[in-house]
Amino acid sequence: MEHTRALQVLSWQHKEDRLKCRELMRDIQQQRDKTAIRQRIVQFWKNELQKHVDAEEAILFPFLQKHHFPYSFMNILKREHDTIRLLAERLTRHDEDYYLYKAFIKLVDQHSHFEDEFIFKKMEEDIPQQELSQLNVSLAAIAR
Repeated sequence: MEHTRALQVLSWQHKEDRLKCRELMRDIQQQRDKTAIRQRIVQFWKNELQKHVDAEEAILFPFLQKHHFPYSFMNILKREHDTIRLLAERLTRHDEDYYLYKAFIKLVDQHSHFEDEFIFKKMEEDIPQQELSQLNVSLAAIAR
């Protein structure tokens, strides 16, 4: 889904993340080399996704709280971030398990979709465009 310019930084990152998830899932489904897949997933986490999650928690979460964003949405965001981190930690322990890889990739893809389709839509409905633009500037300053 295309969002207003005010949410472009996060939207673009989600699009990139979801493309990477699809690529990794193809390799998992074809049961390619487990070690190589794990290394690519760990690289994806460390070099891209972790920065994105950290930025959301440092900038987006306080912004949403300031605007009295519904607790139910905030709770889902936080829980999913925690689970993504937990799975990423397990990946770095050299677990060679397609099931773990799939769980991580599916959660990241689902989380990005949830933010794009539900969180951003709600933000655009409830938060003034000017304030969303300020959020985008803050996020762009620390973008990957």
